[in-house]
Amino acid sequence: MAVAVVASVVVPSALTGCATVMAGTPTETPSAPVEYLAPNTHSRSIIPADKMLLEVAERLRRLDPCGLLPEKVIAGYGEVRQLGPQLALDTCTAVAHPPGGAKHDELNVTIDLSPAPTTDGRLDRSFGDTEVYRTTTARDNSAGCTLRFALDIPVTVTADAVPPTRFATIEATQYRSDESIGDVVPVCDVAADVLSVTLARVPSLPARPTSGQGRIRLAAADPCEIVGSFAPEDLVGWQIGSDPYRCVLTPHADNAAPQTWSIHYGLEPEFVPTEGDDTREVMFDGLTLHIRESGDSCRISAPVESVIDTNRPGVERHNWSGGRNVPVVVLTSDTPNCDELVPLTVEIADGALT
Repeated sequence: MAVAVVASVVVPSALTGCATVMAGTPTETPSAPVEYLAPNTHSRSIIPADKMLLEVAERLRRLDPCGLLPEKVIAGYGEVRQLGPQLALDTCTAVAHPPGGAKHDELNVTIDLSPAPTTDGRLDRSFGDTEVYRTTTARDNSAGCTLRFALDIPVTVTADAVPPTRFATIEATQYRSDESIGDVVPVCDVAADVLSVTLARVPSLPARPTSGQGRIRLAAADPCEIVGSFAPEDLVGWQIGSDPYRCVLTPHADNAAPQTWSIHYGLEPEFVPTEGDDTREVMFDGLTLHIRESGDSCRISAPVESVIDTNRPGVERHNWSGGRNVPVVVLTSDTPNCDELVPLTVEIADGALT
């Protein structure tokens, strides 16, 4: 089994370049009947309730978060200087400069389709039958408002279980520099205005671009694809869930304690080593990997596509780097054997784009 999983692969040269693609501008998608979707069970016999979780994850991978973020609404509060995925594959962020604001003043609005579970917040009854919770933050130079709302993802796999309730968030934050004399942006008004349009777009399930500048190949990939490479008896466990970009599994290990792998598909800033950083670079089959060993754990990050540049022309240089991020495959292990896991990481990265 080990040979089949960690076999060397030839990574296409396109993965090693540093070309730049511009994030596409989303457009509204008309409502359409929801088609049946048979989730990939990776040749495993699993119960219907687990199939339902896998279907939710697949539908989230197909959903374009930028298609749910209305640029026209945000532009009413300032000049939009960045728009696109910055924090994770299932997020979209718009950065605007409020009119009359100081040079470094910003308004950030982010939609997150897979936020961390939380019960925080006050129930907001301003959005009809949609369950919405509001939280606010205030600091010396910033004010934030987050609306956490139930995300209606259709499920066509039948099961004697209640479909899982997914939540998403709209977060609006204003950052004001010390010299700012501009008006304070009503961040909860911004979040509410955005959410009103977002909720109207959700039923149409706007799809990710499958071609052109806005396409992100990794965003369509299933991080659990490697599960199908194992014979059932070679896998101690596989944690089935509805997270679209994380997979946790524990393979058997001959004459050793089993190790748990966490595979994550996401975004990271363009890599620039800093003084004191304990990350090291390794080249394997033409792919550059960033490795960090910490105690009894290992983390390997493999950039797999070109930079996603969410900057608009004329964006202020101080914020330019924050708008440039790279799709990455990340493998973490609860053992510090990073060098042994490099071939596996490259194989997963290669499989994610095929």
